[in-house]
Amino acid sequence: MSPLKTNLYLDNIDLKRYCLKNTTTPPEEAEDQTCLDDCPFLTSRQIQACKLAIGARTYLPSGPPIIVPQPIESDLIPLNEPDKNSMVIVSGNSRVTFEVLTAVWSQGFTPAYLLLIDCLGHTVDMAMVFGEFTPQRLKRALEKTGIERKLAHRRMIVPGLASILAVDFAKTTGWEVVVGPVCAAELPLFLGDRWVFSG
Repeated sequence: MSPLKTNLYLDNIDLKRYCLKNTTTPPEEAEDQTCLDDCPFLTSRQIQACKLAIGARTYLPSGPPIIVPQPIESDLIPLNEPDKNSMVIVSGNSRVTFEVLTAVWSQGFTPAYLLLIDCLGHTVDMAMVFGEFTPQRLKRALEKTGIERKLAHRRMIVPGLASILAVDFAKTTGWEVVVGPVCAAELPLFLGDRWVFSG
């Protein structure tokens, strides 16, 4: 039996949602990267994003199952020199979550702010189980970081695993809340034209 690894939710990526709605390619074949290159219905950007999602295991960190929380400072982290129009990605202050998100972000040049809220170091899935990923903690993180002074908008993307709280997040913070994907490796697909590829 192979040892358990941290669940990165790679099996939750739904390529059909983004790339295959206008194609006749069977979904099982589309998960082969070579098939993507031959698909006339996909833009080059969609092909790149699909390849990033399919190949996520090659660049995402892997680790043992999380037994204890691994907190890092809850903070606002600028990625790729964001400006007042850049997106805000919200997540918890788990070291594992931070490493996964920065591994995904290193695959491109997309400017963004990463807002890590204090979830006592739990990953988002565990923070949801233990009730640590809350609207009140999100509001405190917004206030602590002063992010509103850096932006020309009030829109954030929250993890798909926290979708049940999206309405409460919006009511508590006054921000527009967009529910993102469950798996971080799906973000380039989810962001579409807002994702800036390297090279």
